[in-house]
Amino acid sequence: MKFLTKLTPFILVLTIFLSMGTTAFAAETQLAGTSAKSDVSLLAADFDVVGTKLESEEELPSSFSSKELGLTTPVRNQLYNTCWAYGAMATFESVLLKKGITTSQFSPMHLNHWGTLREDGTGWNRNYTGGGYSYIALGYLSSWQGPLLESDYPENTAQSDFATLTNTATKQAVANGIIYLDTGDIETVKTAIYEYGAVVGNYHVNDAYYNYQNHAYYCNHEGLQTPQLNGHAISIVGWDDNFPKENFNESARPSENGAWLCKNSWGENWGDNGYYWISYEDYYIFDTRFGHSYTYNDFELYDETKTLYQNEIDGATYEFEYISNYDTLTYINVFDIDKDFSTIDRVNFETVSQGAMYNIYSIPMKSDGTINHDINKWKTLYSGVIPYAGYHSIDVEDFKVSGDKFAIGIELTNHNNSGNSIGVSEWLTSGGKKIFTPQSKPGQSYLFYGSGNLIDVMDFYKERLADEIGGTFVIKAVAKETEYTIGDVDLDGIVAIIDATLVQMSIAQKETLTEKQMDLADLDRDGAVSIMDATIIQQKLAGIYKDPDDNSSSGEDFGDFEDF
Repeated sequence: MKFLTKLTPFILVLTIFLSMGTTAFAAETQLAGTSAKSDVSLLAADFDVVGTKLESEEELPSSFSSKELGLTTPVRNQLYNTCWAYGAMATFESVLLKKGITTSQFSPMHLNHWGTLREDGTGWNRNYTGGGYSYIALGYLSSWQGPLLESDYPENTAQSDFATLTNTATKQAVANGIIYLDTGDIETVKTAIYEYGAVVGNYHVNDAYYNYQNHAYYCNHEGLQTPQLNGHAISIVGWDDNFPKENFNESARPSENGAWLCKNSWGENWGDNGYYWISYEDYYIFDTRFGHSYTYNDFELYDETKTLYQNEIDGATYEFEYISNYDTLTYINVFDIDKDFSTIDRVNFETVSQGAMYNIYSIPMKSDGTINHDINKWKTLYSGVIPYAGYHSIDVEDFKVSGDKFAIGIELTNHNNSGNSIGVSEWLTSGGKKIFTPQSKPGQSYLFYGSGNLIDVMDFYKERLADEIGGTFVIKAVAKETEYTIGDVDLDGIVAIIDATLVQMSIAQKETLTEKQMDLADLDRDGAVSIMDATIIQQKLAGIYKDPDDNSSSGEDFGDFEDF
């Protein structure tokens, strides 16, 4: 996922970063102008996109339509220059329908409002009425920022209501896995549509190349430069190898039959009830200057009993490929622990290094809050080979985290020229103007290389790239809600004398307990916290507690505390 230029990789030596007299920055983009009568909706730049070839396990038919199978939602009429948001939501809806999950329509306007500059100066520097990038949707969905239902966040919602409605509405589903497609391969796109229901595609739009009678589009204007591209994003929901080439304009006609069935966002009164066809041979369909064409391959319904540990919410805007002379690199993110979510269930990350070997580690923290360098104490959670370029979600064996912080490491090993890079949320500019600013801070992401060398990535950016803004690795952890034990008042995972002390302090009004702590402190389950509850904890720890419902002759109860 490169913007304009690939930065020259830096060679790491075993001593800490000797000065090489080289300065580099996050790549600079050039925004597109327009060669059509409409404003630019999907902004183009000189992206260097990496995609994955897919092969179907069965022979694909000559034609296929998710629309005909009832796997599409109603066509909408986009407000503003937001095709990228409508295409992303329409495709996600079809993916869910393909998996048998009935859903109401999601809100493109919530995504659009989210994808603007935040009050702290981070995020995408764009107006919500202007064009955008396909990458905004990738960050939004992979970071569990949405989607909301359109009924909860209608198209006419004012941006000033964003925070209020976001906090009161319920998210619907989250995208954990996203495949970047090798769109130069027709079979790949067909396979993605066949397997998942739809893909997000992009092209250069100009009314001159559209046949209104046959609802068919083919642009044969070769050689348009990036500033001339007028980007438009759609949801591609089918194909027909036999769609006649004669259906396109006589002045611009492909050499062979075949076209993609596209769901547009210009209302049902446009095209064939909102649908139309684009020739396989269109010069700009899937042009990488519009960013990735993609589909969602791993998702789950939103579950309030889970949370996503993450240090950024914008996803990968770049690939961290600044190092060339180490076949194995370990990328580490450190997270603050929320005691209400202490069981790690999955690990999510982004990489385009298809074919690289990887290990996922749980990395212990030292008492001073730093990362433990001793790899012999790292716990391997999963090992495998990166199957595709994009976002990955790996189901690891559940493990509990404790303390104030925990760390997850993704070790990537170059294999058969796969590379070993990872996605990074990194700042971007265009024509000297900042178009994206990350949320990066020291102490969040670390690079581990060589024989035990570790550096904060923010220091790497500062020392090696003369960059004070930096970036954050796109590594996340899905955690399940903690199952507490009755009596564990301090929420540390064990019942100890301190828990009885907290109960006593609460009764004496010297300590304020949360609602959850009050419930855990009510050991006799009488609806109130009293000195009896502190006594029960002490008696249980001493092994002398007599359960009132126990009619046995023994006065001792050596049973475990109950899980809550």
